[in-house]
Amino acid sequence: MLAQIEQAIKDTLHAYNKAHGGGFVRAIKSYAGDFDAASPDEFAQVVASFPAIWVTFKSSGKPKKLGAKKRERDYVFTVLVAANSGRREETSRQGTFKADGTMLNVGSYQLIELVENALLGCRMGLAIDPLDAGEITMLFNSKTRDQVVSVLAYDFHTSATIADPDREADVPYIETVHIDYVYFDRDGNAAQDLRVLAQDEINLTSPNP
Repeated sequence: MLAQIEQAIKDTLHAYNKAHGGGFVRAIKSYAGDFDAASPDEFAQVVASFPAIWVTFKSSGKPKKLGAKKRERDYVFTVLVAANSGRREETSRQGTFKADGTMLNVGSYQLIELVENALLGCRMGLAIDPLDAGEITMLFNSKTRDQVVSVLAYDFHTSATIADPDREADVPYIETVHIDYVYFDRDGNAAQDLRVLAQDEINLTSPNP
């Protein structure tokens, strides 16, 4: 279910961005530690891919039991958005526009709006509750070399009913138990004579006498 939801979020964002994003977003993908760059040069390579959107699973609480074999589990997925600007900190968040209102560069605030419009209330074709809005947080808004970077995180909540695995199918059915008895002499040594070995068989399917 986790992989299905994550992929569905990416597919939905891609489709919405293609129709309404204006061609600003350069990448929509799963988060893979992109911001954990080991050096300024590596981080500069990440910034070069902005504006970008990442999707990742955040958490899932303890499921709520609905019946003998059904549970409801909550899921939280986080969508990260990142924009940059060569001008000032404010434009990395708010974007830049012409005098007539035409957008020149998208900011992180516009990316958050795009994500919300694409995902809020969607089931994305899956057997889940509609995505609900969660917390929006600023991860960082800082300058790196000649670029100002703004990264925001938007949490989306959903839940799904899951069925417990059929454990009976996993356990072999035991009908008969074979028991061997090995007798020991007075000194505690196993008897060598095979005639003192005894065997027994218990049929678990037979009715009790």
